[in-house]
Amino acid sequence: MYNNKDNNIFRQPVKTKKTNNFAFIWSITTIIICILISFIILLAASASNIPIISDVSNFIQLKLNNVVGGVRLTPGLPFIGGKQNILLLGVDSNGDNTDPFKGTRSDTLMVLSIEPFSKSVNAISIPRDSKVYIADNHGLDKINSAHALGGPDLTMKTIKEMFGVKINHYVAVDYDCIKELVEAIGGIPVKVEKRMRYRDRAGHLNIDLYPGFQTLNAEEAVGYLRYRHDAIGDIGRMQRQQWFVRGLVKKLQSPEIIAKIPQLIQLASKYIRTDMNFYDLSQLALFAKSVDFADIQTATLPGKPSNHGKISYWLLEPDKTQEIIDRLIYRNEIPKKNNELTISLLYPKNYESKAEEMKTALTQAGYLVICSGTSKEAHTQILSHSSYATLSAAKTFRQILPEFKNAQFIISTDSYLCGESDFTLVMSDDLN
Repeated sequence: MYNNKDNNIFRQPVKTKKTNNFAFIWSITTIIICILISFIILLAASASNIPIISDVSNFIQLKLNNVVGGVRLTPGLPFIGGKQNILLLGVDSNGDNTDPFKGTRSDTLMVLSIEPFSKSVNAISIPRDSKVYIADNHGLDKINSAHALGGPDLTMKTIKEMFGVKINHYVAVDYDCIKELVEAIGGIPVKVEKRMRYRDRAGHLNIDLYPGFQTLNAEEAVGYLRYRHDAIGDIGRMQRQQWFVRGLVKKLQSPEIIAKIPQLIQLASKYIRTDMNFYDLSQLALFAKSVDFADIQTATLPGKPSNHGKISYWLLEPDKTQEIIDRLIYRNEIPKKNNELTISLLYPKNYESKAEEMKTALTQAGYLVICSGTSKEAHTQILSHSSYATLSAAKTFRQILPEFKNAQFIISTDSYLCGESDFTLVMSDDLN
């Protein structure tokens, strides 16, 4: 159960805008999984008899030994034997010539829950500023401090004690991988949602991006990911990380990536640390071949920002946090709703006629459209607001409305963009 030792930790009164916790990940979900996805695709390719390079399996295993060699393995069931929860960590160095994997706060935290028998993959993003009790009597602090105090082990223990979620393995990725990765694969296709302009001479950061779908080069990609000047604070940056990963997956699936495999493996061995061995990663690769990425359920732990005092925290909402854990980690069975599911429909300006057709199709299928209107959202997505709004129902929408065929399913329990409905269907102008 979710550990709420001091209810005041999560329920301090704050005056702030309601946040829109849209979280997409493969975002098999955010920056931290960028190189792990490379592993999965490359290993899966070698298992599919694709003539990539001679003796590719031995080559990959040799390079992975640099990553996993000498690191203890977490006790537990083999991956193929049952559900696994994998902690994904994004870390950054504290300066030149420092080890980013030691004594650093984790910039990104995500729990990836894999169920081999149902072939389901769920992902929960944990805001790095979440106010929690750090395990081993380290007291109250932001959850990202656990990595600085005790590395992945203390982070995994903190998550287990706070949220009741056992972590079987971890993957930590150094953020310095991003620039080299983008350069190696020739850019990342991303839809920039708004004008982004910011300059930080001390941090060697110069962001100057215009809205629209484009292929970002290495410097632009770093700026896109590090931009923080949003009305919703760090949550906006988390969303961009996750949309970036979706673009990364698309690029890694392109044929021209085959020739870049040796370079990608070199990057992986340089920038990743994990307690999974080659067998674990091989099993993960084989499993990934059977997963429909559009069916990955994602969520960000809901809460509100608090700036009381000198430290800013993300104050988690206990009941909604527990609901997300029950749905995505424990996969609790959800009862069917007695009456029709309610829907809000948002669409770009000048799409009114298309929206009317959609509303008619949904009504004929037995749904109740309670709210509709125009929106400037950059990405097409299906948002779940209630426990009745399941992935199964979302698959029905994809069949009824072709525009949502590839829309990501996102659990967003604490924000409504239109009315208080079970679902919100958000359509962008280019349907990306």
